[in-house]
Amino acid sequence: MSALVASVAAYTVLLTLLTACGEHLSKPAALSTAVAAHRVVPAPSIVAALVIATEGLLGAAGVVALLRDGSGRLLAVVLAGSAALLATYVGYGLYVRSTGRAVPCGCSRVEVPMTGWVVARAATLAGLAVVGSLLSGAVVPVGRASTSLTIVLLAAATFTALLAHLPAAMHDPDQPPVPVEQGGVPG
Repeated sequence: MSALVASVAAYTVLLTLLTACGEHLSKPAALSTAVAAHRVVPAPSIVAALVIATEGLLGAAGVVALLRDGSGRLLAVVLAGSAALLATYVGYGLYVRSTGRAVPCGCSRVEVPMTGWVVARAATLAGLAVVGSLLSGAVVPVGRASTSLTIVLLAAATFTALLAHLPAAMHDPDQPPVPVEQGGVPG
């Protein structure tokens, strides 16, 4: 059972990072524009480039780790780094939301507002990265084609797609945001 949980967690995180990097590369100005609108960091274009590069490097290193049928140490390091990146997204998202500004999250090519659902998605992915890192020795490698790998890939693709669309699916554009301090829900 731990192999299934660890594998789905690891593959979901890595697939999400690669998808995010690909989306950001397809429209690089979207992230830079969103970070500038957040008014948190002094050099939004540099931060956006670093975020895209980090997502891509972690995703690619994860693929390399999955192709190697080893002890899982490299995968554990990659997933720990991914957990750190995603936890940073959680903290950043919470801070941006606390400013009360209605700004885009910059998560993809589609303009989605920074809501509690963006933060919840990042927290979920950070948790999955921690689980995958702690159980990295049990992750089914890509080189071991089997029924279990097929199930893992299908589950990871499903979770990645669901998590990718969660903030947009839960956003009601007709509902004005209510600040959390005034009893609003973090969504």
